[in-house]
Amino acid sequence: MHTQPYTVRDCFAQLRGVESLESTFDGASCRMRISEAHRNGLGTPHGAVIFALADIAFASACNATEATYIGLQAEIRYLNRAMGDELTARAELVSASGRLAHYLVSVSDAEHNRIALLTASAYRLPPR
Repeated sequence: MHTQPYTVRDCFAQLRGVESLESTFDGASCRMRISEAHRNGLGTPHGAVIFALADIAFASACNATEATYIGLQAEIRYLNRAMGDELTARAELVSASGRLAHYLVSVSDAEHNRIALLTASAYRLPPR
């Protein structure tokens, strides 16, 4: 297994201030504080910020083992307007077989409202 959480090894996650709360192959959680720089013209967290956090949680889960996974597909559904100054993403393994792993990622706001769902699939690279 990797000795550091994925978010510590991911420069973009570090740049965005994403904090790893939990990271296993079965599931991972990440949190991000929302500043004015993360907000869109309507004053809510930008969709790209929400997607990025969900994608980082997905990557944190599928790369929590010694195997290396890369994303094949990701699709997001925005459900509600985000409230508050914090977002949390929780990735859960749906199924894994052979070289593929499929995850469902739920993104919630500071008031625990589900604001987005991301489905994503990853491919396990052969060992080097």
